[in-house]
Amino acid sequence: MDKNKRRKEWEAALDLMTEEELDFITEHPVGYYPSFYEMARIKQMEMMDDPYAISEPQAMMNAITHIIEELGCQCIVYEDDELCFYCQGASFSVFFDKQYDYIDIVDRSWKMVQLNNIEKVENMRFAINRANVFNSVTISYIIDSEEGVMELHSSSNIPYFPNMAYLQKSLKNKLCEMLSTHDLVAYYLQKAEDYSLEEAFSQIDTNETN
Repeated sequence: MDKNKRRKEWEAALDLMTEEELDFITEHPVGYYPSFYEMARIKQMEMMDDPYAISEPQAMMNAITHIIEELGCQCIVYEDDELCFYCQGASFSVFFDKQYDYIDIVDRSWKMVQLNNIEKVENMRFAINRANVFNSVTISYIIDSEEGVMELHSSSNIPYFPNMAYLQKSLKNKLCEMLSTHDLVAYYLQKAEDYSLEEAFSQIDTNETN
């Protein structure tokens, strides 16, 4: 592994650690790389000098930013601690739960339907409802009367756990799941357009019970 990449991963991991976890490393150096141990010792000294220098939300922000950048996505952090990035053409926002228990992820405005196309709107509502039944990602929509469109949004979350490997795996899996939601809605929308809504329900229920 590249030394600079390893160092960045270590820094991100140390940012997530509590004072007690850092104490354990410095008190039990056997089994750690000398350079990692030294970084942990320096981090511990920083926390002792200024206990507010590394806050929990900032540690989460640093870790998630690092993971997203590893995916090749550029992050933008706004003043309200909203982290935004694009992934495979979709616009995502990340918010941190105030109790630091969850990391909320929102996929904004990934599909729009013109309100003057009443049949399309009804079919899309059907597709959203069906997709929500078989999906851990919540799909919702808002009506923008000024623009005359129905906008689809998706949201989900992952539990916050101060472990870099866990966050990396959980975030990647959740992003894949949220992107696959687009295909799931498209599948049910096609069913609704191919049949009447009553027939679409019948076709889908038959396929899902077989």
